Amino acid sequence: MRDTVHDDGDPLLNAWALSWVAHQLPRAPAHLFDANIFYPERRTLAYSETLLAPSVVVAPLLWLGVGPIFVYNLVFFSGFAISGVGMALLVRSLTGNGVAGIVSGIIFAFLPYRIDHYPHMQLQQTQCLPFAMWAFHRVLQSGRVRDGLLFGAFVAGQILSCMYYGLLLIPYLAVVCGTMWIAELQKRRIAELQQGRRAELNSSINSAILQFCRSAMPLLAAAVVIVAVTAPVGKAYLGAHRVVGERPRDEVEQNGSARLTDYLGVPEENIVYGSLLKPFGRGERRLFPGFVAIVLGLIGLSSITKSPNHQITKFAYGLGLLIAFDISLGFNGVTFRLLYEYVLPFRGLRIPARNGIIVGFSLAVLAGFGAARIRRTPLLVAIAALLLVEYASWHIPMVTIPTSMPQAYADVLRDNDDNPTTTMFEYPVSAQDDPTYMYFSTFHWQHLVNGYSGFFPPSYIFLVNAAQNLPDDLSLHAIKSHGTRYLLIHGERLLGSRYDELTAELRRRPELTFVAKSPAEREGQHGEISVFRISYQESR
Repeated sequence: MRDTVHDDGDPLLNAWALSWVAHQLPRAPAHLFDANIFYPERRTLAYSETLLAPSVVVAPLLWLGVGPIFVYNLVFFSGFAISGVGMALLVRSLTGNGVAGIVSGIIFAFLPYRIDHYPHMQLQQTQCLPFAMWAFHRVLQSGRVRDGLLFGAFVAGQILSCMYYGLLLIPYLAVVCGTMWIAELQKRRIAELQQGRRAELNSSINSAILQFCRSAMPLLAAAVVIVAVTAPVGKAYLGAHRVVGERPRDEVEQNGSARLTDYLGVPEENIVYGSLLKPFGRGERRLFPGFVAIVLGLIGLSSITKSPNHQITKFAYGLGLLIAFDISLGFNGVTFRLLYEYVLPFRGLRIPARNGIIVGFSLAVLAGFGAARIRRTPLLVAIAALLLVEYASWHIPMVTIPTSMPQAYADVLRDNDDNPTTTMFEYPVSAQDDPTYMYFSTFHWQHLVNGYSGFFPPSYIFLVNAAQNLPDDLSLHAIKSHGTRYLLIHGERLLGSRYDELTAELRRRPELTFVAKSPAEREGQHGEISVFRISYQESR
């Protein structure tokens, strides 16, 4: 928990994001999205998942000095645990069967999709989704505004936990909640007419309007909460969109749009199906929900109950499953094509196949109805055990991350005379190196010209290309154009004689002053980091 993650890519990006929010909130909340990467670009936190909701929750731990990797792992595993608990609560409230709730919780908590996305902590953040639907069912039952506020808070929490899922959740909620709400309106209207209250109203049309207004109040309250909480984030994302643009249609169609066979794809780490179903699914499109869950879901969907509410609920979640499945198909389906064409934020989504998690959510709810239909507790316990076997994985790779920063950064701070901030560029620069630099910035919070995110600004792409020829004039000019004050050369990340040759050439440049050389955070051919200070006087 303290120093181990899946790899040194996306996990370090997410650890940095959690730490940045905790760092910036008490200091300059108005500039929360102006993160310290891709300097001097603005709104850089919005280039990827902001993770605002989990960041705010765990910020006190970081303020108390708990390490960023431990906090990252805490949030990561909460995605499994709290999602499962929330699903158990939701299904128990719908079916009245606690064991069925546990079965559904296991399905949602341990879908193979989650193991396939083990490096992507942001894609585990589904904690608020089952609680949002639980609150919506309370709205239908009570019609109280406070339940509407609760529903809005959980939806907003889900959006702020993972913007990807927040966007994909919009059409899903429209279909599922809209279906149940309309059915509830119709049921109440019929009940009023049967109770002889027709005389109190001028007509059936007036009755329908009155019922609509009464039922709409909690949902209006929910909408106000959602808009008020998420509007600043939406504004930041739109501002970032003007800089980084949108996902090309070809990229989304070729790499991010699922196919039917992808729902047989499992991660190779799966003990039962890893080898058997290896030919199915590619990249991030391994979406297999498990055969046990599918069977339980079919039982739940097809079984007839005496309760009209159960039938309506199952029908609504069945429609939700269909719409979620169609969206996961991306340009191989219908719904996402329309959303991409007419709803601007959806043009920022690279992999609509990630909607497979919402397919799994719907299936888990329906499987809960199927489990409740079985009723026999010993059999349900056996089914739960079978699910755990079916979802079990092994040999998930891990790497150990340093829990303190290398001495080179302290050399920079000392040479900068303890001024609050300065600007650094670290070399080599690549998607393999930049997440580590970002992680180390959580110990010093200086401005970084480097950065790693879901999108890259054009200015940084130009710099990366120019820096490959360091230390020629064009590369140094590109580095200095970002206001860089210190240049750090990571010898442990360079191969062959590149480090010795590069540092020797940099020492001969008149605008560069050698500051210090110190051990790196890991062993390499040259386990050291050299720091150079950049002067701007010689270039005038």
